[in-house]
Amino acid sequence: MSTLKITSLMTIMAFLFGCQQSTTMPQTDRGGPAVHHTRGAELPQNIRPNDATISLYNDKRINFIERRRSQGRLYTVEPKGNAVPFKQDTNPANLTLEKELSEGYILSYLFYDDGVVKYNGKAATGRLNRDVDDEMLFFTHSTGKSITSYIVGHAICEGYISSANELIDWPMMRNTLYQGQPLLDLLNMRAGDKHTIDERHSHYVMGSKLHHRNMELNRIADLLEGTKKKGRSLFYNNFLADVIANYVVFKAGNNYDDLMRKVFQDKAKIAHPVSYEKHKKTWTVGDLAKYYGDPQTLASYSFFMTRMDFLRVAEAMMKDYQNQTCVGRYLKEAQQNAEPWGTVGDHLRDNSKLWINNYAQKYGYQFYFNFQGMSDRNIFGTEGYNGQNMLIDMDNSRIVVTNSAATAWDTRLFMLNVIKDGVLPD
Repeated sequence: MSTLKITSLMTIMAFLFGCQQSTTMPQTDRGGPAVHHTRGAELPQNIRPNDATISLYNDKRINFIERRRSQGRLYTVEPKGNAVPFKQDTNPANLTLEKELSEGYILSYLFYDDGVVKYNGKAATGRLNRDVDDEMLFFTHSTGKSITSYIVGHAICEGYISSANELIDWPMMRNTLYQGQPLLDLLNMRAGDKHTIDERHSHYVMGSKLHHRNMELNRIADLLEGTKKKGRSLFYNNFLADVIANYVVFKAGNNYDDLMRKVFQDKAKIAHPVSYEKHKKTWTVGDLAKYYGDPQTLASYSFFMTRMDFLRVAEAMMKDYQNQTCVGRYLKEAQQNAEPWGTVGDHLRDNSKLWINNYAQKYGYQFYFNFQGMSDRNIFGTEGYNGQNMLIDMDNSRIVVTNSAATAWDTRLFMLNVIKDGVLPD
């Protein structure tokens, strides 16, 4: 067979395979009743929920936030009325996105290109028991880690923290492995704390079976007393981001509220309240008792935000970077100090497409960098549980933001390729 014929056959087969390839995994028991998979407000990542179950967990999320509000366990930054509506084009016809929003797991899809929202997609009207709108709050999950890092950048630029190389000197943590470490090692998830945290459930510290957010940080400092840093290898975990969040509170002191307003009101210009979940107050004894209820024991990276405010924060990061502000220089420093990410090569796995971090080669300051096929470009990635993601192209002013019910859709198709080529999925 001639080379021309072989090439043509391969092209046809690739085309046919691409057309048959599913962009999202099918729902389990489509049209069936709602299923309680967990006592909590978030689905496990291996679940392929039907619409009734997605509706149930939307309700669980909203009820969880309201319960934390009634318990006094929300820290909230209110908008101050300076939000600027995004310029928006009429959504172009796109069967792939329309299908996903009609029967898939992405609940909100925003594609921003050079100052304009080119596609503003929400789960189809009437599909769920609550329609997705611009006031619905979503969890940030681990995207909140990146937002916390952005707040660190502002704390440095306001003079509360000297630099990312600052050695931590924190009385509440003086007898723990974090004392004396450079902040950079915490930001890069290289704090040498693997021996202190349950590797499978990284919300558990020192053998405790309480979620770390159900204890004040001073209580956890008590559990960590006498621990030492062990090495500097990458150990990605959830507790460490809350340590960083509370370090900012400690360093900013009485100016913490001003700092948070500067980030969300003045920089991002949020349109709706942005909150994070506070740690539960727990009594401690001895020297740590004096920190009971102190703000430096309560902060977390677990934010609750609307879909458009996700985009506003992403745009603020992009503008800081492009305008080379002080915070923009911090973000550039994040790239320079990024280190090898532990999942290099995971993009070869069959389910790799479900997580954008599988295509990142570096991690730094709580962001993903150096994506496969775009390693020479300035792309910042954030990834939150079950698809609360932001991908920011600093060179071409492109952003894709997703809010999702489940980890069951192709991040290459809906995010990475769109950022790479500036074209919506076929």
